[in-house]
Amino acid sequence: MASIKDVAKKAGVSTATVSRVLNNHPSVIPETRKAVRDAMDYLCYVPSKSAFQLSGKCSGLIAVVVPNLVNPHFCELLATFEEEARYIGKSVIVKTHQNQPQQDKQIIHTLIGMGIDSLLWVPTEAEAELAEWLTVTNIPVAVVTQVSRFFNSVSINQSKGAESIAEHFIQTGHTTFGFIAQESVDNRKVSAWSKKITGQGLAFNKDNQFWIAKGEGEKTSGHISILDEIIEKLATRRKECSCLWVYNDVAASYVIDGLKEKGVDVPKYIAIASFDNTLLAQTKRITSVAQPIKEIANLAFQMVNNENNKGSIEMHEIITRLIIRESSIPINITTL
Repeated sequence: MASIKDVAKKAGVSTATVSRVLNNHPSVIPETRKAVRDAMDYLCYVPSKSAFQLSGKCSGLIAVVVPNLVNPHFCELLATFEEEARYIGKSVIVKTHQNQPQQDKQIIHTLIGMGIDSLLWVPTEAEAELAEWLTVTNIPVAVVTQVSRFFNSVSINQSKGAESIAEHFIQTGHTTFGFIAQESVDNRKVSAWSKKITGQGLAFNKDNQFWIAKGEGEKTSGHISILDEIIEKLATRRKECSCLWVYNDVAASYVIDGLKEKGVDVPKYIAIASFDNTLLAQTKRITSVAQPIKEIANLAFQMVNNENNKGSIEMHEIITRLIIRESSIPINITTL
């Protein structure tokens, strides 16, 4: 079994440097960190948690709480968290709250009782209620993909993403606009999108605006009734809505398939764009706002596992970019 000395020799650094990498110390430059991690992978080195556990300093558990694992966006986040945890000898425990605040609260209470070292969280509205209690526990918390008033957070610029979709639709000649958005989640997106359209002297029909409950599009029951109803409406009045943005790739994929079943070609009759740019968007060629998942996950992980990050609340907002594919433009136009 490889030792820390073996890793140091393979990476060409001192054992003290390897130790700093294992403890996620910010003084280690990225090139050195990568060299040490490559050596760990080559030697199949697994950091020992026993010394920390016996001293009572930590449990070696990092909790990740997300809405669901149906959306590839959250699976990609989880994959990065697990990779980062492996390099510092910790384990990830994953829970899903299915966008239910009460379930979210119960999960957080249970995890704290298990003695987790830190929490990476995509919260429900329960965040505000739990904020004071979580702060008292002194357990490092990072909110991911959302802006938080209470904890360190890493999010994307949702407004810019929505504006880029509006600009794309306008530039490709659309004049009848629509959206499917989640209540209490996508308000910033809708506001930015609307302002971009009206700022160009264009109007939009409120009949083409569809609000659904948070998480409704990711239910695993096999039948998404609210989206089916929207698909039916879009199919019967397709001339009144030539373009549509959908809040994420999972829902967008469902809508595209549903429209095609009803003989509504995408993008010939309705152009569609979404958010997240997950593998689903890439394989189904859906125009989507790209979120740099690995960067988001890495930043969040550093926040909860870096001793120097204690103190004032940090907010990181990542800039997005729109990846244009066949779902929003004619096939004869070059796509990425």
